[in-house]
Amino acid sequence: MKNKLFKSLWAVSLLSFAATAVDARPPGLDPQARKELRNAGLDRYVGKFKPGAPEVMGDWDKYTFDTENGDGPICIAGTPLTVFHQQREAKKLLVVLDGGGACVQNSYACSILADDTPPGDSGIFADGFAPFGIDNPLADWSKLFVSYCDGSVFSGDNELEDPNFPVGPVRYHRGVRNLTAALDLARDLHPNAKQVMLSGISAGGYGVNNFAPSIYRLIFPPSADLFVLNDSGPGLSNPFLGAVLQDNDWNFSQFYPESCVDCSPLPGANQAAYLLWTLENDRGYKGALYSTDGDSVIRSFTFIPTQQGYRDLLLDTTDPVAAAYPGRYKRFIRSGSEDHTALSFFGYYLFEANTVPLYQWVGEFIAGGPGWVDIVEDFVPAP
Repeated sequence: MKNKLFKSLWAVSLLSFAATAVDARPPGLDPQARKELRNAGLDRYVGKFKPGAPEVMGDWDKYTFDTENGDGPICIAGTPLTVFHQQREAKKLLVVLDGGGACVQNSYACSILADDTPPGDSGIFADGFAPFGIDNPLADWSKLFVSYCDGSVFSGDNELEDPNFPVGPVRYHRGVRNLTAALDLARDLHPNAKQVMLSGISAGGYGVNNFAPSIYRLIFPPSADLFVLNDSGPGLSNPFLGAVLQDNDWNFSQFYPESCVDCSPLPGANQAAYLLWTLENDRGYKGALYSTDGDSVIRSFTFIPTQQGYRDLLLDTTDPVAAAYPGRYKRFIRSGSEDHTALSFFGYYLFEANTVPLYQWVGEFIAGGPGWVDIVEDFVPAP
């Protein structure tokens, strides 16, 4: 009897130790997942590119990368990539991937040139919203603003001849190259960062929904906390159309890890497959999504004509993610609006969902406070 009791207690102790050992693992990317990403080539540009000396523009520094005759970080038309940096607290870094549409064969609705000037002093880039006496919870964070000009939502790695491209004859879809170069610069400027937020606006939101967190993990040490804030780029494509055309042009599926068996650009594929894979394999990842359920811009790109249809797709895609990882992924979804994006202007301070202001929700997100909750407003028809 004593022997059986001893064996039972010993077994319980082993289980307890194993659970403690698992919980005690450091945050960051699982080693096997890291290996898969490297096998897929997602690290191929890490450490490859350095910008020229910065140009001082007020309290921002502008960095420009050499195109290296088309082999470097580059915009879709072959012009240089720019990245802007504002120094504040060295151990807190906000990286913002800009937006600007998407370009595929015979559909050229994307930004083709990098920004000449840094972002304005508004929204998430401002210290606050003075007319209402509101402080920005990210005011003391250093900021890195990455121009969007590759046409492939920071996810492509392809070059193709296109006689129909208005500024052709070649389209350079260098999203992964550009993103890697920018994150390399971020690491060089903030080698001891303890908190990093990857944020993306529109096309940039698609970027942080896809490969940006994985590339970040291949560059930064695992000790930094990783927050991902997606503004209106939820990674959706029309389930009947898939993203086959984009993949033909951008060649992004080459970077899918082997164990992400549901990752596919084909029609009907799981829209959240890569996000779910990231959450499963990166224990330090915390993600937040802002969107309206009638976003007119994303609807136009995905050919979804109605607010209800878009809402259904948005919730069908993100509900399983929020249910599977309730402590590390939450949404802020407004209804009754067709607005697109919020972070770069006053909407960051004034937009509310269920009476909660967006800026306040973001503050709770980074603080790990009780106010960071999953908010999906009940359906209200947009005017």
